[in-house]
Amino acid sequence: MILRYELKKVLSKKLNRIILIGTLLAAAALSMFAVGGVSYVDREGTVHAGPASTRRLAADRSRWAGELTEDKIAQAVNSRKEIRNRYPYDIPNEEYGKTIQAYNDITDFAIDVLTPDEGWDERVLYQLEDGQAEDLYSIYEANQQKMAKEYGRTPEQRQFLEEQYSKIELPLTYAPMDSWDTILVYVETYGMILAIVVGFLAAGVFAEEFRSRADAVFFSSKYGRTKAAKSKVAAGLLIATIVYWTGMGILLLISLGIMGVSGFDTLYQIEHPYSIYVMTYGQYCLLAVLGGYIANLLAASVTMLIAAKLRSASVAVCVPFFLFCVMQFIGRALSNFLTFFKLTPDMLVNVLGCAKSINIFQIGDYVFRQIPCVMMIYFVTAVILLPFVYRSYHCYGLKKKGI
Repeated sequence: MILRYELKKVLSKKLNRIILIGTLLAAAALSMFAVGGVSYVDREGTVHAGPASTRRLAADRSRWAGELTEDKIAQAVNSRKEIRNRYPYDIPNEEYGKTIQAYNDITDFAIDVLTPDEGWDERVLYQLEDGQAEDLYSIYEANQQKMAKEYGRTPEQRQFLEEQYSKIELPLTYAPMDSWDTILVYVETYGMILAIVVGFLAAGVFAEEFRSRADAVFFSSKYGRTKAAKSKVAAGLLIATIVYWTGMGILLLISLGIMGVSGFDTLYQIEHPYSIYVMTYGQYCLLAVLGGYIANLLAASVTMLIAAKLRSASVAVCVPFFLFCVMQFIGRALSNFLTFFKLTPDMLVNVLGCAKSINIFQIGDYVFRQIPCVMMIYFVTAVILLPFVYRSYHCYGLKKKGI
């Protein structure tokens, strides 16, 4: 009953209702951006963008779907080299739509395999000698060992990286994954937006009585310091959960409903061969969604604690923006110098960036990766903060009275 009252108070404010409606509209808008972000070139060279483009592109690329054998890779590479010889300067859209578009993911994979720790360079494809494309997996495995030695600073780290790479089953299996590749970017962006919104709403839960000067009545009531205070904590968590999963659900349902789910089981190594996270595109999407949810729980916990301590929402609502937006810019500028910025809260809404990098840490003999470490740290932090939120509100005014 008290919990329902707290939720009703949040929804009764006009500004909160406007923000919630805007958040849901943002989910629909980002879905449309995602749908329109994929282009398809037909056999006449006409470029199409819109709701049907992703499915048409997937249908075209499905000609190469299945087990990605070395012979299939060599066929794509040789075709690309032959077309480059015919059009050394500018490949016509017609040719791209007829041939290259269908196997472009495969030739990009070959380029990434050949340039493990260098900038992406298409020229390496054309420099392959006859027969080398058939040995691409041998080159891939040799480069995996090289990467393990380069990034493994200790024997334990090198062994850990070798074990991760050994989980990649060769040959890879390919299916068009453009819908997942596109939606992952918007999942992270929207997760950050939701964290800021949730922080704003959760801060108001604990600051409302002080704003309306009803704190004296609240704390003098029979259950004001016990059940009511607990209900406020529960309301903040429930708001974070409902807002996040409703908004994220709308984003995913609209986007994937239009674009399709082709490539759910395609390994992420197709795009980033040396990623140490051996997961499919579908699993990465679920991981990014989970990271966003933890970010929202953290935003709710931190803002509730600050609002309860300061008895004001004005400072508390700024904290999620700093943690998930400002921290990203600081981290990008200083990540090469300080390990700390590889473990900051903004990593929760930057799972893709973490997956592309080889960031491992070691405590004693135990070696662990960045993404699970960040998720565990901030999920535990969000939970640990809750008793402090309750205590800050429960004990308000007692010291002054000598209780």
